Amino acid sequence: MLKNKIAIITGGSRGIGYAIAQKFAENGASLLLVALHEERLLNARKEILKTGCRVEIISGDIADVSFSKRITEKALEIFGTVDILVNCAGTISRAPVQNLALEEWHRVINVNLHGTFYLSQAVLPIFCSKKSGKIINITSQMARIPHPNASPSYEVSKAGMVALTRHLAYHYAKYNICVNAIAPGSIDTDLPKSMPLEARQRLKNAIPMQRLGEPEEVGSLAVFLASDKSNYITGANMNISGGSLMD
Repeated sequence: MLKNKIAIITGGSRGIGYAIAQKFAENGASLLLVALHEERLLNARKEILKTGCRVEIISGDIADVSFSKRITEKALEIFGTVDILVNCAGTISRAPVQNLALEEWHRVINVNLHGTFYLSQAVLPIFCSKKSGKIINITSQMARIPHPNASPSYEVSKAGMVALTRHLAYHYAKYNICVNAIAPGSIDTDLPKSMPLEARQRLKNAIPMQRLGEPEEVGSLAVFLASDKSNYITGANMNISGGSLMD
């Protein structure tokens, strides 16, 4: 579904970002993986190369606007173009309002929201010039539903990503650019896997489907949104939550 497509995936070294990268590679895309830690990127690249696709990496802080420019420059240098951008890099804070340091508030907003904006801004001229492109933003059901163990900075950053998705979708539709978001619920990544059995069961019990989602399921949805099969979908924020959030 993604043969000969070039994708930039931030947060691509683990969790949902890694699962998306794996699914993209299995569907024929070439990848530029982006993350903060080079060692994790190297490990991810080693595994994804087994699919036979081309995988390049670049490490750095997505909250740094100059890094976004380096990402796009490297993609153009290596591949000559970009077809797909997946904004998955993120960080979370658990501090309640009264204990939330300003530095922590700004860090979450800078990575999750500003990082998404910076890189989207960097790739849009490429997409506009060829009148095609896909941007997929990984948001969260916490953009809509407050969580007892998340700080407001995370929820605000993800809600901002939803608004940014709609804004870009509206203004760039005339260039045949599709901008959509995926809002995962409880996905079985590192944190749920580390929970005690009883806590995991409580989490499952709160989900109508009575199970956690798999990162690969998010990856499959991302493949659909990145492919030509979704060419008439833009501005959507797609829930993948086992029924925890229904529109």
